[in-house]
Amino acid sequence: MKHPVKPIMGRQLPTPTPTATPPTPNNLQEECIRVQKVYDWVVLANSYRNKIALPDDCRALVDAAIRAGQDITISCVEPVSPGPTCNVVSIRRENITVNGTTVRVGVVRFVFSATVIVRVFADGTPLCEFTTTVQFDQEVVLCLPEPLNEDNIVCRISALECSPTGNVLLGGMVQLDVIVCVEIQVEAEVKLEVLAKFCSPRPNNIPVPSPTPSFRCPPISFPPQCPPIFPVRNCDCQASVNALIPNISISIGIPLEVAVGTIQLIADICPSCDPSSSSFTFNFFDTVITELLGDQSFSFSPTSISSPTCITVLPGIELLSGLVVTGTGVRTFTATGVQEVMTYSLTLAETGLGLPDVIIFTLTDSNGVLVFTANITVVPDEQLLVRDCITFQDIVITSP
Repeated sequence: MKHPVKPIMGRQLPTPTPTATPPTPNNLQEECIRVQKVYDWVVLANSYRNKIALPDDCRALVDAAIRAGQDITISCVEPVSPGPTCNVVSIRRENITVNGTTVRVGVVRFVFSATVIVRVFADGTPLCEFTTTVQFDQEVVLCLPEPLNEDNIVCRISALECSPTGNVLLGGMVQLDVIVCVEIQVEAEVKLEVLAKFCSPRPNNIPVPSPTPSFRCPPISFPPQCPPIFPVRNCDCQASVNALIPNISISIGIPLEVAVGTIQLIADICPSCDPSSSSFTFNFFDTVITELLGDQSFSFSPTSISSPTCITVLPGIELLSGLVVTGTGVRTFTATGVQEVMTYSLTLAETGLGLPDVIIFTLTDSNGVLVFTANITVVPDEQLLVRDCITFQDIVITSP
């Protein structure tokens, strides 16, 4: 009995080839952010006078010193803790005229408080000391559109100075003059649409300087940014490579000799347009081992990668875009494990659509001698991608 024979259906799949992952862009784009909008911002510096009664134990010592004919002097200092406070007591709404326009404002009454230390001296010798609280109030006109209230008011005493006026008064009283520097803001949370890009962190590589203490009533000014430190300047271009290229002729050694092998490069240059996040690994697999040179296979890992220099020209090659990074790294020979510190240059170039792309890689030893060069012009287009990063310098500001 014959059994039916069914044909076996199938097909041979091609060997997978590497494909470069598209770089992650970090271009300027519309973003919605949540921020505190400042509706009003006031600074003031006022002087207030308070009469303070001496505590009973201190007054007894002061009266005795006065009867003995001693010279009484007083000092006043602000303690470190607790610090001065600023509180909203009341708000009333009024219509006022400003430059011919009627405006609805909030008249806000504040109470400022500070705890100070009063020291009494007799002929320059400490006699007694005590803490006391000085208080004073003031009304301030603020832009406070309804429904904003006291929860939207931020009040801060930035500096305080206390000084006594004269000697002890009748009734065991001392008179203190207090000068305060006050900053008042009206804030409310809003949502804004802005043209922005994401920031990237910087490495913690700045030495901590020694502190230089100082005290003064601070001026109101915005502190400048530190452009050399943060934010990190974005790359103007970025690249991604996942390439495995067989049968490539390279030059290696001192003097340079021709060798043939397979080149592997996996690189992510300026992901998210952030120069501090660049990485790559370069491998050479020697496939034609000669008795003269031996096995020249090696791997190279960078220890530093510069921000890329964007290029549009290479001699004899028509480019769409490209970039060059440089730095230092370590070359490790596979056969012997010998390691050397090298200076490198890596060029990645994107040619016309569908045409082979370009990788140029060179190594220089510590004496400045070129010891390796690979000029690869047959990189499959899908294995290397170079893109432009849109930065603030690319935005053209036009007036309506």
